[in-house]
Amino acid sequence: MKQPEVPHSRKPTIDYFQAYVENNKHTLKGKKVYDLSAGSGFIANLFLQQGAEVFLFDLFPEQNKFSATPCHFIDLQKTFPIESSTADVVICAETMEHLPNQHFFFQEAARILKADGELIITTPNVSSLRSRFSHFVGESEHYSTSLPNEFNAFTNWPESKEGYFSKIFLSGILRLRLLAALQGLSILTILKTKASSTSLWLMIFYPIIYFFSYKNYKKQTRLNLAHQKSLREIFKLNTSLRILLSTHLIIEFRKRM
Repeated sequence: MKQPEVPHSRKPTIDYFQAYVENNKHTLKGKKVYDLSAGSGFIANLFLQQGAEVFLFDLFPEQNKFSATPCHFIDLQKTFPIESSTADVVICAETMEHLPNQHFFFQEAARILKADGELIITTPNVSSLRSRFSHFVGESEHYSTSLPNEFNAFTNWPESKEGYFSKIFLSGILRLRLLAALQGLSILTILKTKASSTSLWLMIFYPIIYFFSYKNYKKQTRLNLAHQKSLREIFKLNTSLRILLSTHLIIEFRKRM
């Protein structure tokens, strides 16, 4: 399916949500879906077309142009105006990297989710080999972008006193997993996205990553045998080719019963 022009959304994210609603169309009817970074409303409208009960929220709700459902204001760094245990699905697309207090976001997302509910997050993949190399070179998402500076750290919304931080709070898979686990959320699926040529070239360093990750896993297991399951998950994530090569992170979390 050809991707429409959707502002502030990367192609892997749009492709993923189009496939998600198609694959789950028989179970989405009547589900309560909360899009907390609705933007233009395109993603939320995909769920609406499948009969889900959709609630749109955004820091700038006036962006909504695809969905007939009204979009409401939300500041993801303040208590969400949503009742506890009401959401079947919570969406946060292309936004996590802009949030200073991500721990608070996960607390609130877990609060509003029903038991066995799902949290979907999409964000640039700073756990990829390309991004790891870029961080080594200049602490940036990509080696061709400007190094972190105060001149582009904050974006003011047009004709508004409000704004948002740029991508200065990028989190990799291990940090996102940790923040989720602290709130009773576990990783259900990590989607594969397009691999970058730089990451493919950097695979020459994979044996080193694997060796030190495995050495750390064995050591930590000896010290904390009761935590072996979690430690093994961390080891697998840190050595996953899917994560090391993909340019984008698309993660489905589930709230444990």
